[in-house]
Parts: sequence; structure tokens; C-alpha cells
Amino acid sequence: MAIVGLGMDICSVERIQRILQGPRAQRFLERVYTDAERALCGARADSASAYAARFAAKEALVKALGAPPGIRWRDMEVVRGAGMPRFVVSGVAREVMEQRRVDALLTMTHDAGVAAATVILQERA
Repeated sequence: MAIVGLGMDICSVERIQRILQGPRAQRFLERVYTDAERALCGARADSASAYAARFAAKEALVKALGAPPGIRWRDMEVVRGAGMPRFVVSGVAREVMEQRRVDALLTMTHDAGVAAATVILQERA
């Protein structure tokens, strides 16, 4: 399976923390994260880190896909299965990935106030 796309992003955990403590927190959360992501991240003691890692993951996928027109934040949901994070996609993200016949591999991390994510797009077998 050939690699056909790569995206990487970093996000300041402090930036997300400021948003979460601000007057537009709910609007931001509803625009960027799915209900399941909000439930998971909001329940964590380090919620800002969890949100920042998912934000970076979504940005990395957008970059790997070449920023297709019409893509929305909630078209990309980060889920965990068997310990590994992965995307569940819908909308434009799904259309583009199906059209290109690609799957996304995702890795995320956060440490020292920074969250980072890398996405590799590979051709389907």
C-alpha cells in the first residue's frame, strides 16, 4: 500500500485551555468536536490536552487531504479502538477519502504544553 498523503500539526494546550475558560467555549466545542469527543475529553482531568490532541489530529488530516473545500471539523471524529486512535469520517472528509480510495493512519501525543498529531494517508488494498 503506497503512502499518498502526509499531514502534521501541533497545538498549544494553553491556547485550548484559554478557549475552554472563555465566553465562547461552548460554541467552540460544538463546532469542532463531536458529541462523543466532548463526552470523552470533558470527563478527563487533562481535558485541554485531550481536546488539543484531537484538534491537532483534525488539522493534520485536513493537511494530508490537501484542505478540500467544504470540509468541516465534525466531519472528522477521533476514536480509540484497541488502544490506537483512528478517524471515523463523514461528510466531505469521507467523500474525498472514498474517492481517492485512501485510509488514514493517526498518531497523537501531548507533553510539555504541546499536543501534536501526524496523519499518513495510504492507498487501500
